[in-house]
Amino acid sequence: LPFHIHSITSTLKIIIIGDSRFIGKALCYSCIQDSHEVTLFNRGHSDCPPEAQHIQGDVTNLVDYKDQLLAQKYDVVIHCIAYTQTHSEDLIDVFQNTTTHLIVLSSCDCYEAFQGLNRLKDKSELPITEKSQLSQETYYWKDSTLKGELANTYDKNLMTKRLMDSAINGETKVTVLRLAMIYGPGDHQYPSRHGAFIQRILDQRRDLLLSDREQGQIYTYGYIDNIVAAIKHSFLNSVTFGKVYNIGDHQSRSRRRWAEAYAQAAGWKFNFHILPEELLRKDKNYRSAPPQHLLIDSSLFYRQTGFLEPVSLPRAIQATLDHARQNPAVLGPKPNYDDEDLLIQSYYKKLDELHATLS
Repeated sequence: LPFHIHSITSTLKIIIIGDSRFIGKALCYSCIQDSHEVTLFNRGHSDCPPEAQHIQGDVTNLVDYKDQLLAQKYDVVIHCIAYTQTHSEDLIDVFQNTTTHLIVLSSCDCYEAFQGLNRLKDKSELPITEKSQLSQETYYWKDSTLKGELANTYDKNLMTKRLMDSAINGETKVTVLRLAMIYGPGDHQYPSRHGAFIQRILDQRRDLLLSDREQGQIYTYGYIDNIVAAIKHSFLNSVTFGKVYNIGDHQSRSRRRWAEAYAQAAGWKFNFHILPEELLRKDKNYRSAPPQHLLIDSSLFYRQTGFLEPVSLPRAIQATLDHARQNPAVLGPKPNYDDEDLLIQSYYKKLDELHATLS
């Protein structure tokens, strides 16, 4: 397919629905910087930049604002919190048969490979493309407490299917973007992304404890500014109408490589201690667990739209590291280094004893 280089030179009217803390917030500031007219639709729990307009409302009542929303004649709607089939139906109800471009943010938790990680299974072929097996379970978080009251209705596959059906029927101009795990300044999941490495760098701790399985784990991430750039690259881009795309880093790397990259950015050096997974987890199910990887192929979006990531990996790592330095609370509770040291010393002692016995 030929590259389709897309750029927006005129001012657009954009409304961002939900997520005023991370992606939505970053989108808001970036669009304002590009001189677009931005409106935020949310419950008003976060501060809005003075340049943005604000509609205080709940996404569950979106249709109640239909007349108000249509009167604004938005060019682009970015829906950040469309988790259920009802969310997509409400969005279609409001904007069907208009020229508004609906960009709906989904995530890669919809794939069977992702859900397999939660069940300690490894049945998927990698990398995961847009044609890969979707979750075989409906409402795939229903047995989890992670999604709270949404658990019994959360299903981004049902949400996406309804939107794609609307596009096929000519009701909407819609694009669905399945996002990889996003990191960077503003991420409220710092501890579970790369926080463990950053915390040790800030504490000037050389010793880094990883499990044998963890050090080789490969997940596809996406740096927040690159994700925002990809979303903006979709604006009014007819190539993306009626399409579903994976969005994430063009390249992926092992967890150990991430640790080395952060250390290099900080002028630091880790002493790696690699212990068996079984010693680091009390859950006995992990004793025979398979490797756990989540490698996402986002090349379709790059090929069809000509998108290029504006922020390099070194810049992304440096910005993420600097944000943590300035806001250490985002890293969460500090690890118990004494316990780590005791475990490392005990393991090496037992290992030396075993080697002596075998020799």
